[in-house]
Amino acid sequence: MKKKLLIRLIALLIWLGLVIGIQPGLAQSGGDETSRLFLPLISRMVEPVWLGPESADVVTIAYDRRVEDRIYLGTWGAGVFVSEDGGLSWKRRSYGLDNLYIQRLVVDPQQAGVVYAGTYGSGIYKTSDGGWNWYPINQGLMNGAIVYGLAVDPQQTNRVYASARVANRGQPPWGGVVYRSQDGGLSWQTVLQDIGGSAEQDWVYSLAVDPQTPQRVLAASHEHGIYRSLDYGGRWAAANNGITDLSGRAVVFDPRGSTAYLGVWHRTGEFKTLTGGDSWILQQKGLEGAKVYDLTVNPLNPNQLLAATFMMNYSETERGVARSDNAGQVWVKSGLQPYFIYTVAVNPFNGNEVLAGTVDYGVFRSTDGGKNWTASNRGLINATVTDLLVDPLTPQVWYAAMGGRGVWRSMDEGSRWEELNDGLGEAAVYALARDSENPQRILAWTSAGWLALQSGESRWQAVEMQALGLKRLVDRPLTVWREPQPPKPGFELQVDEIESIELGSLWPTLAESAYPQEQSLPGLKIFSVLQTSQGVWLAGTSNGIYRHDEEGGWQPSGLRGQAVIALAVDRVHHEKMAAATSSQVWLSRDGGDTWQTHAAEFSLTNIQGLWFDGQGNLLVSLSGQGLLRLGLP
Repeated sequence: MKKKLLIRLIALLIWLGLVIGIQPGLAQSGGDETSRLFLPLISRMVEPVWLGPESADVVTIAYDRRVEDRIYLGTWGAGVFVSEDGGLSWKRRSYGLDNLYIQRLVVDPQQAGVVYAGTYGSGIYKTSDGGWNWYPINQGLMNGAIVYGLAVDPQQTNRVYASARVANRGQPPWGGVVYRSQDGGLSWQTVLQDIGGSAEQDWVYSLAVDPQTPQRVLAASHEHGIYRSLDYGGRWAAANNGITDLSGRAVVFDPRGSTAYLGVWHRTGEFKTLTGGDSWILQQKGLEGAKVYDLTVNPLNPNQLLAATFMMNYSETERGVARSDNAGQVWVKSGLQPYFIYTVAVNPFNGNEVLAGTVDYGVFRSTDGGKNWTASNRGLINATVTDLLVDPLTPQVWYAAMGGRGVWRSMDEGSRWEELNDGLGEAAVYALARDSENPQRILAWTSAGWLALQSGESRWQAVEMQALGLKRLVDRPLTVWREPQPPKPGFELQVDEIESIELGSLWPTLAESAYPQEQSLPGLKIFSVLQTSQGVWLAGTSNGIYRHDEEGGWQPSGLRGQAVIALAVDRVHHEKMAAATSSQVWLSRDGGDTWQTHAAEFSLTNIQGLWFDGQGNLLVSLSGQGLLRLGLP
């Protein structure tokens, strides 16, 4: 009886599977609704693999004072990473973070694994398990808060301070507010606002609590210097006696209390108080002409200070870390001079170990107090790949154009990457190609025109279009790249830092003279174009995919109603194609006649491009999160 019941149960499950498997999907839009069906998902992508390049905007770094070698790192666009080995390697821990643009991290000094994260536009998140799970704690905060400053009372850690301003506001009133929580961030109350008056409403960049006298709290404001509270943030007053530059950027206390330091932005240097803010003195020897973004005091050697700068000596090319070994009286250059530095952090268990977070180039590590540095980016991915060229002669060699970071090369299918930017200058790279008449030459279409890199050489050279073997771009997608991320910290008031390019201006240089004109698709936005080796043109548009061949003009070819921003075709199996919206990947195995959606193991957001590698795997670029390899079934 049991055997029969089991057989019937198995038969029922098989029947249900067949019924579910043949359920038709929603009709997929296209020129011929009967021939272009949206088929049901028949399989899932396997676990995606992050490929890099290993690079990042590292805005904030915080050591866990209760767990040796545990460090939290906040990036601009890729969320939070954690190291358990003192910064030698990193793992992404951003589950629950709906906003991956991190302005500030602060760790509870008494409770291991308790961390607060301030974001750009989504307020504050908290984790209680070392970053494995994050949740928002925004009750009482303004909507869309850009959170600049966070500080925890070292003696009563449920008391937390935060500073924020309104997002998407390019001029005053800025909407700046300082908040206080008495319950570990469950609720927040406004304690300081209207700095500079109601018409200004200046914001606070940095907050600091006196570790010995925690009722004393300092706030460094954008254009109005220091504000101070002597009653745990209840009441505030300006405390600028002796401060001649009110462009406050970073304020920090000496761990012994009362002594504090203020770093300013308008190239004046650093100010010091010995009296908790009653009066300040300027200390700028060696720090003249410096834009100070962050300051830290070595907790094991309080006379040593480290400054993260965006400028030194009034120079547009000299930045890096500055160091003082005598409590700020004299400053010296301490390495990383080519880089904009967001933050410097010292290991509380070993004062010789220091980490520096940079704009674009990830994190650097020092084991001698900041005198010498080495890059330490293993596992740290936060780049936007805008174009990828797989070498057809040597498929394991890849060239990647990075948003704002030039060209990078991998010799081993994405395992390791190296910069390839000599000669590019400030040029933005829009597209990569190989010279068909000189296969040993790589070509880059940039904001400065066409540049070429010869095999065996390391410097890009300008080249005229007439000298290029580029009659058409076969099996190479060309995508409009847009920079979706908010302005980077330190560049808030700059507009359009990264350019984009219209496809129409690029097609004539990459296609035969009879290329299909963009004007043939009136009323549609063109996001991506592709010419296959069979001579068929495909266009990803604001209303699905269109196809153009020798027999006629453009015809709908599926995914109508979808904004298709990226296209790709497998060089080996030409019938295998891929398309993407900003958050969804689609796959076709019959040259685009039918399409299937595929679910990744986690949400894909801000897709920038699609490419097939030499093994038939699909590579996906996510804004600020590098490349992923999606193994297709």
